[in-house]
Amino acid sequence: MYAMLGTRPDLANAVGLVSQFNHSPKTEHLIAVKRIFRYLVGTRKYALQYGLSNACGGYSDADWGAGEDRKSVGGFIFLLNGGAICWGCKKQSSIALSTTKAEYMGMTQAAKEILWLRVLLDEIGAFEHIAPMATLYSNNQGAIALAHNPEYHARTKHIDIQYHFRRDLVTSEKIHLRFCPGTEMIADIMTKGLPRPTHDKQTEAMGLRSTIRYEPLPEGVC
Repeated sequence: MYAMLGTRPDLANAVGLVSQFNHSPKTEHLIAVKRIFRYLVGTRKYALQYGLSNACGGYSDADWGAGEDRKSVGGFIFLLNGGAICWGCKKQSSIALSTTKAEYMGMTQAAKEILWLRVLLDEIGAFEHIAPMATLYSNNQGAIALAHNPEYHARTKHIDIQYHFRRDLVTSEKIHLRFCPGTEMIADIMTKGLPRPTHDKQTEAMGLRSTIRYEPLPEGVC
């Protein structure tokens, strides 16, 4: 958990999942934890690196009905200068009735993070990053429409009022929602286990790369 909170956002979903069983762990949970440790051993040279790209902004995603209790898992990650600077993964407190509702509620935590980042960047004088960091990417067009269009109010009466404050942030232009294709959604890694190729792609996209540099062998050496 210490690694996940500090420098390893790729562990967020796995650590969060096994942590739910701390009160009564079973053999299968021990097996899962050992698998996490094996992954850490294999990627112990990985570190967050910055400046390798100009990627900047936030990504929000949710896995609808992922838990056994049918509650969705939401996750977000924010990049600055091509590397992750803050991230989070949390099971939602209420059951979403659709993917759109799950994504809509998942964006709330990311919106709170944007407000905090705006204040932080202003305090340290990084004014040029405030506008880019206020951009939040989602891969669900319906969730973006819910935030922009109050006409959907009748369809969202059952959603807790705490999730609607993001609509006010959009209206006041404190955050800007943008669509991101699912294949490019970096926050996907925060909500579910991914196939190896997709996992590696999203890990690299968040700036988590190996610090080992492989130099070519001298000519004649095999």
